This record gives sequence, C-alpha cells and structure tokens, in this order.
Amino acid sequence: MGCASTPDQEPPEKGVDSQAADILREGAPIQVVEQGYFEYTERGKLIQALEANRLERWDHPEGERTQADAPLWQVSEGFTLFIGGNRDRHAATLQADRGTYNDQAGRLEAWDNVLLVNTKGERLETEHLVWSHDSDLVCTNRPVSIETAQGLLRGRGLRSDSRFERYEILNPTGSFEVGN
Repeated sequence: MGCASTPDQEPPEKGVDSQAADILREGAPIQVVEQGYFEYTERGKLIQALEANRLERWDHPEGERTQADAPLWQVSEGFTLFIGGNRDRHAATLQADRGTYNDQAGRLEAWDNVLLVNTKGERLETEHLVWSHDSDLVCTNRPVSIETAQGLLRGRGLRSDSRFERYEILNPTGSFEVGN
C-alpha cells in the first residue's frame, strides 16, 4: 500500500485521519514491528521486557472505540516476555508462538507451545495462558504440565503469580510421590 496516487487514479480528497480510518476498516494493522525488543517501566523501575519476532498494533478510530476495542498488540512467530526485568536479568520467562496484549486491560494472552519458567528452573507447559499485569496473576483452564526437581505434575487449570513461584493446579491428575 502506497501513499501516492497512480496516473490513472484521482488524488485522494480525504484527510490523513480519514484515510487511516479506512485502512482500519479494511483490516490492516496501524503499526508493524519485526524483530522487536521493548522494555517496560513503572515509575522508573524496569518491570518487564518483550522480545518478539513480529508485532502488529491494531486500533480503532477514537470516535468508534468502545471498552472492548482498546488498542491491541498481536504477537506472532514467537515471543518471550521477561518478567521482573530484562533479557539478561529477570524473575521468570513466558514464551509462546503467538499472543495478544490489550493495552487498556493490561492483559496478555499467550497461545500455542506456552512455556513459563521460573528462576528455580520449574517449567509450566500449556496451550493457552492469560497474564494479568495489574493483579500479577497467571491462569489457564487448559491442561498443564509442570516439571519440578521433584518430578512431573499434571492437571487441568492453574493459578499462579507471574514469577511462577506460588502456583495451584486446579484439577490435578495422576500421582506424585511426596518424601517423608
């Protein structure tokens, strides 16, 4: 898509804002970032970093926006969220093949090959996970597999803090040996 008109077309009579609204109606993102790395801070303190192969930002014109239509980032082709720091120093990592982030709700949803790893090396694997920035809560209602130094835990559904230090499997399955 270009900005100039071709010889057989009349120049556009619309303003830039009107053209942007038309692009949104046609289903194109308003911003695309390839091989992006972003660090997020709150009050000057680094809280997380995102490394993604492809990010697309979708938005709705101000006059047409509703609560559900908040700016949305779609991440594809793989990403890693470094929780509690940057790529060199962090408390946990969340990886997945694809995801979405709603700016207004502060909610990240991760899909496909989701992996959450804490500093002790404990690994959570699932197919879908929701991370809520404001409540620092990670949850899923899908099957989960957790690998710890003590063994493998399985179940359906999980609630955890974002650093994956304290977690609860909602419906555990299988058996697990507890030492005396």
